[in-house]
Amino acid sequence: MDRIWIVVANSARARVYERDPDTAELIETADFVHPQSRQKASALMSDRAGHTEHSYGAGGARGSTQYEPPTDPHARERAKFARELGQFIERAVLEHRCPGWMLFASDPFLGDLKAHLGGAGSKALIAAEPTDLTAWRARELARRVIDVLEAQP
Repeated sequence: MDRIWIVVANSARARVYERDPDTAELIETADFVHPQSRQKASALMSDRAGHTEHSYGAGGARGSTQYEPPTDPHARERAKFARELGQFIERAVLEHRCPGWMLFASDPFLGDLKAHLGGAGSKALIAAEPTDLTAWRARELARRVIDVLEAQP
């Protein structure tokens, strides 16, 4: 089997490892940090809503403004980070640096990242597990990866 990539991620951090097919050793090749995901919501938002213009309909009746529901600032930051990481993986697959990859990510970041993958990155995905392994050391992580690989058909 070729060298596969192992991506462990949550909404604030992601690490990319390359797995040596002969020794099963994991070598860290990239590290992403997105501290905005850990900030308080008040630090991510402006302090007040913006100004809206009211339109006037026929006969001078006051029209309505379209109200956009607020977006959770943490969800917005999570999506930004997922987009950044998804673009990195997509480029790596298209440049033939990543023949296949496995994803271990916390929920809901797993879904966010999968939604921001392109066609090549999605096709190269071998397995996705909804678990946060960002705090694990390489040895424990390698053991977990072997278990998932052996369970694959």
